[in-house]
Amino acid sequence: MATRARRQEQFIHLVRLSWDLATLGMATSLVLPPDGPPVLDIMRTTGRPFRVQVIRRSHGWVFSWRPSWSRFWRQGEWVWALDEHAAAKIKAAVTV
Repeated sequence: MATRARRQEQFIHLVRLSWDLATLGMATSLVLPPDGPPVLDIMRTTGRPFRVQVIRRSHGWVFSWRPSWSRFWRQGEWVWALDEHAAAKIKAAVTV
């Protein structure tokens, strides 16, 4: 289970991403489970929401939309959380 401080930091990154995606015309929903890390659901016109999580890596925070069961990091399934174009890159992945 994530510590309170880590969950708060994840929350802050996801709120910022949600705001940036809203300015790009995308609807989002922040999910705060009582016993796990927060995630951001991006609404799509078809199918399930596109789920984004934020993960602390050795060189900083990243937004990832790879399946939770996947252990492999493939290009196109993550972006640095502090990348000024993170929302645009995620929007492109959602609309593919």
